[in-house]
Amino acid sequence: MGWCASVMKLSALTLLLFFVSVALVMASLVGYFREVTFLTENRYWLALGGYAVLAFGIIFKGHSQ
Repeated sequence: MGWCASVMKLSALTLLLFFVSVALVMASLVGYFREVTFLTENRYWLALGGYAVLAFGIIFKGHSQ
């Protein structure tokens, strides 16, 4: 068995949480590198929220079924 055996299978909720967390972290990075009023002022909280959503999805993976 190679690396294919360890491919993650995501449920719809886990996939949604993953994309939400990516969007939040990307918004914080945009706020870090560019001067966008809301994003720049809240870049720390956006990143923290993105990682919290990701952690929530990992902790409760498989409990949604």
